[in-house]
Amino acid sequence: MLAPITYIQPHATIRRPRRLSVEGEVLVSEGDQVHSGDVIARANLAAEHMMLDATRALGLNPERASKMIQRNVGEKVDAGAIIAGRRGVGARQLRSPAKGTIAAISEGQILLQVSDERAELHARVPGEVIDVEAGRGVVIECVCAWVQGVWGNGRVADGILHLVGNGAEQILTADQIDMSLRGAILLAGHCGQRQALELAAQVPIRGLILGSLTTRLLPIAEKVPYPILVMEGFGTGPMNADAFTLFSDHKQAQTTLNAQRTDPISGERPEVIIPLKDAGRPPQPIELQTFRVGQNVRLLNGEYKGELGEIVSLLPASTLYASGLRAPGAEVELASGQATTIPLANLELLG
Repeated sequence: MLAPITYIQPHATIRRPRRLSVEGEVLVSEGDQVHSGDVIARANLAAEHMMLDATRALGLNPERASKMIQRNVGEKVDAGAIIAGRRGVGARQLRSPAKGTIAAISEGQILLQVSDERAELHARVPGEVIDVEAGRGVVIECVCAWVQGVWGNGRVADGILHLVGNGAEQILTADQIDMSLRGAILLAGHCGQRQALELAAQVPIRGLILGSLTTRLLPIAEKVPYPILVMEGFGTGPMNADAFTLFSDHKQAQTTLNAQRTDPISGERPEVIIPLKDAGRPPQPIELQTFRVGQNVRLLNGEYKGELGEIVSLLPASTLYASGLRAPGAEVELASGQATTIPLANLELLG
């Protein structure tokens, strides 16, 4: 079976297409070097209406979908704002595709009037423009150290990477934040303190990379003005050792934190990009892989959730587990040396 992959690569070549939603003007040329905050294209958006289908987005009938709509007629919304659905990681949601005003709501359908304004397309990643599609967008290539996360609050920024404390389990607290961190991208194992997030905004820092974040702080993380990327998930777990080691090797390096939201359709995920100079051009990551003996994996559920290990053997689909289910699995040797058997559905590759 195809394996989900989280990439933690000290030396990679990544390519990112960036396109306008409507035809406009591309402002850069092939061979140009760009930074994440550069405007690379723009277009004029005439006032128009878009019909958004909450029934399809949420997989509910019109009556139930209507009850999940969180906006009112006449309310203004930003691009990416939740229009319908529940809040929380993994919940199905309908987000606004553009800035506009809710013009009408009926039987699970929302009519959005898109604002009449100029749309600007930012690079979001640093690198070289290697292809230009006239009137639409570009492809940007970057040679870098590259790490993917599981959740981001949608923002992007550049800054100097600063490690808080000395380990992957370091907890970020308000008393560790002062004006010396102004303009830095902070890295810590976990944050469970609202005051720390709010004080970081006052400094202000440029961004925050965490192994985990306490679930109750999710609404605060959505609102802070700097990007936040979570590596492992929500709870109290530490950052995985491979990612922490990579970041430690690049402390005080210029870093781009692209905390874009996960999109299962396009494959986009929040990511940390640390550009490398004079590093050659390594091959691009392999996007589709199957499980094989010798691969490094992370456990997604169960007693050893979040731990890393290596596949030492693959097990047939008839393998019986304590839950009573039968499914294909693997015997995994954990970093601690302990061996465990786990369904393939509960594993992801570390690329």
